[in-house]
Amino acid sequence: MKVLLGVDGSTSSDRAASLVANLAWPIGSTIEVVTAYPGTAALFEMPGMVMAADVIQETEDAMEAEARRMVTDVARRFAAPDITVETQVLRERAASALLHQATEFHADLIVLGNRGRGPFESAVLGSVSAEIVDHSHRPVLVARRDHIGRILLGEDGSESAAAAADTVRRWSVLHGAPVRVLSIADIDPQWNPWLRGAALREAHAAAMAKMHEHHEALARETAAGLQKAGLQTESGVEDGSPAHRLVEAAVNWDADLIVVGTHGRSGLGPPLVGSVARAVLYHAPCSVLIVPEPDRQPASADQTH
Repeated sequence: MKVLLGVDGSTSSDRAASLVANLAWPIGSTIEVVTAYPGTAALFEMPGMVMAADVIQETEDAMEAEARRMVTDVARRFAAPDITVETQVLRERAASALLHQATEFHADLIVLGNRGRGPFESAVLGSVSAEIVDHSHRPVLVARRDHIGRILLGEDGSESAAAAADTVRRWSVLHGAPVRVLSIADIDPQWNPWLRGAALREAHAAAMAKMHEHHEALARETAAGLQKAGLQTESGVEDGSPAHRLVEAAVNWDADLIVVGTHGRSGLGPPLVGSVARAVLYHAPCSVLIVPEPDRQPASADQTH
C-alpha cells in the first residue's frame, strides 16, 4: 500500500503523522512524507520591493533546509523493517504539489491534518486540506485523532458509498476496529404532509416507512458483507438529515473515524465532493476518510496483503 502523508509543521500535521505511525500498515507498504513551500516569490513579490540576490538565495536555502529537516524528522517515526519510508520536498504551492505528487507516487491514500499552518490554523478545515479533498481522485484521510478504535461507515445505496464500504473491507489497516454501518432515511423537511389532505398524509407516512425499511436493509446488507470479511460489524438506521445524523452518531458512539463516499444520490456539491460528505468533513469531531466514486479512483491492487 502506498501512503502519501502531507506535513507542514502544524499541530494538526503532527497529529496526522501520529495517526499514520499508530496504524498497522501491510507488509511492504511505502509511506512518503511530503512537504511543499512556495519559495521566496511568495515573500518578496510585492510592489516596490527589491531584494538583493544574496538575500533571496539565503532565504531560499533556509526554507529548503527547514523543509528537509521537517520531513526527515517525521520520517523517523515510521522506521520499521517491513515498511519503506521516503521523503519529498517540493517547491510549489502546497495543494497543487501534493495532488501532483500523489499521481506520480501512485498513492492509494493521502493523509492530511485538518488545519493548516499560519493565519488560518484556527479554521475548521485548512484551505490546503479542503482543496485536496475537493480535487483528489484518491481516498483522502483528514486526521483529527491519532488512532482508529471505532469506525462509522455511511451507507446510502450510492456507488460512492459502495466504494467506501469496499475500502473498509479491503484495507487491512482498518481491520481490528469495530464498524458501525449507518444509513439515513432522508426526510425532506420542505414537504409538510400535515398541510395536505388525509389521503396525502397517509401516502406520505407509507412512503417514509418504506424509505426507512429500505435504508435499514441497505445498512444490514453492507454490515453482513463486512462480517463475511471478518470485521466486527453492526448496523443501524436513522431518519433525518444524513450529514447531521452521521455527525451526531459519531459523537454519541465516540467514533474515531467516519468513512463516506464523495457523492450521495443527490449529486449536489462541488465537482468531486457532495454536500453530505462536505458537511461531515467540516463538522465531524473525529477523523474522516473520503472515498471517491469508482470511476474517479485510479486502478490499484488489492491491499489486504
